Formats: sequence, structure tokens, C-alpha cells
Amino acid sequence: MSESARPVALNASRSGPLRRVASVVVAIIFAILCAPLETTKAASEQYSVVVRVDAKSAGLTSSEVVLRIRNVSVPATAVEASPEIRRNIAIVMDAGSDQANVLSKEKELAVALINELSDGGTSFTIASASTSSKTQPTTLDRSVAIEQIRDITGDRGEKANVAIHDAIGSAIRQISFNSGLRVVIFIGEGNDGGSRLRYAELHSLAESNHIAFFSALVADHSLRGVKSILRYGWNLQELTSDTAGVFLENPKIPKATRRLSDGVRGLRLIRFEMPSLPSGRYKISVLAPRGKGLRAQTCIVIP
Repeated sequence: MSESARPVALNASRSGPLRRVASVVVAIIFAILCAPLETTKAASEQYSVVVRVDAKSAGLTSSEVVLRIRNVSVPATAVEASPEIRRNIAIVMDAGSDQANVLSKEKELAVALINELSDGGTSFTIASASTSSKTQPTTLDRSVAIEQIRDITGDRGEKANVAIHDAIGSAIRQISFNSGLRVVIFIGEGNDGGSRLRYAELHSLAESNHIAFFSALVADHSLRGVKSILRYGWNLQELTSDTAGVFLENPKIPKATRRLSDGVRGLRLIRFEMPSLPSGRYKISVLAPRGKGLRAQTCIVIP
């Protein structure tokens, strides 16, 4: 073999390893460039929050809504309402012995609400709070729900503590098995006694399950104490405010029916995506254009 041929043979023998090295380098560079995109996509999670809009804002669209958690602002991906999504309504009745004179009024309001809100996509869960609290099976049948209301019997005899928080918590857990809008309407005096579920736990349970909580305090006496401070059901007023609900105090039946049913019809479930959040409770702001009136859940709980 001539001397001039040797370098050619040497170069040819190195070409295979060089090509392999070049391929590995290209693959590593491609992986580095693509990794941030894939990681960002995987770390993005879907969340939701419940809001209540007024009649003039019924046509609220996702392009109009911005949500803010901590220092992060993201657009809404969807604004969902009934009948697009199912509506799950629990009605909790105070049937304690101190409500003997107004239980018929509670029932009248509950039946009126069922008649107003019943449709093919709305389910009802009826619960009573008394010394023998009970949560009935969920039903889509209006007549069954009304019969369950009428079958509620109040406590008799001496006044006893009524575990209001436990009854509300039981109703929340039952309707939270179903997706869609979740609503709890409490009708009664609202004074809790003897509940195992503390108010802070009830509040967290409502927030973590996107419950819109409504309350109509009904009693045969004033609900206010010294200096007109709300004495009965004061914590339920706070829960209502924090979950986009409606609070009423000793209302007349026609007004209560209108206010509560309009409020339920105004509920929307807003969905959005953002980077994953650690477990915890986060304040949330829901921003809409000027002229669009809404009340929103004030915090969300990430499990």
C-alpha cells in the first residue's frame, strides 16, 4: 500500500465513531430544548371556583374573566352553568324543638324553592337537623323531594342542642359525590349546639368542595342581640359571604323564594389552568369587566 493511501484509510476508520458522537450531542441538545415545554405542560393543573352573577351579567364568557392567586393571573378556560352542567341542591331544615312554631314556614319556603328550581338536570338532597338528624337519598324527582320535606317532624318537649354544623356537613359530603354546581340552602334559626364538626372544619369543607352556601334564618323571635348584633347563625352569615351565596334574615316567603332561586340560577362554575400549587388554602380573586357584577368564592383549598 502506498504512503498516500494510509491517511485515507485512517480517516475512514474514524468516521463511524464521530457520527455516533455527533448523533448523541444532537439528541442531548434536543432533549434540553424540549424539556422545559414538557415540564411546564405536565405541571399545569385544572382548578375551578364558584361565582354568582347578577341578571345583567348572565352572559359572562370565559374571555372576560381573569383569576388571580398569589401573584399569578390566568384567564378562565370555561364558564359553566345549568343546564350545561348538573345542579346539585341540598336543603337543610332546622327541626329543633325551638322551631315548633315556624317549622311550617320553613317547609313552605323549601317546597316553593323546589318548585322554582326543579328541572331535568337538578337533583335534591333533603336533610333535617334535630336530635335525630337525617339526610335523605338524593333524588331528581320533584314530588319525592317535596314529600321528604313534608315528612320532617320537629323535636318535641324541652329545648335541646341541635347539631346544625353536622347536618350541613353531612349534606355537603353527599352532594359532593356528584360533579357540577353544588348548592346548600339552610333554612332555620341557625344556632348550633353539640356538633362534632367545628365551624372552621365546616368552612373548609365547603370551600374544598366548591359549595355555594345559602342561608335563610327563620325564627319566631328576633335574631339580634345587644346593639343589634346578629346573635343567631352569625357564622352562617360569614360562610354565605365567603362562598358566593345569599343570606336572608327572617324574610317573608315570597321574597325569600325569589331571592334564593334567583341566586341559585346566577351560579357559575369557572374553570382555569395554572401551574400546580402545593396543598393549602389560597385566597382567590375573580376579575370581570366593569359593568359585570359577580360575587365569588373567596378561597380555594388544594388537597
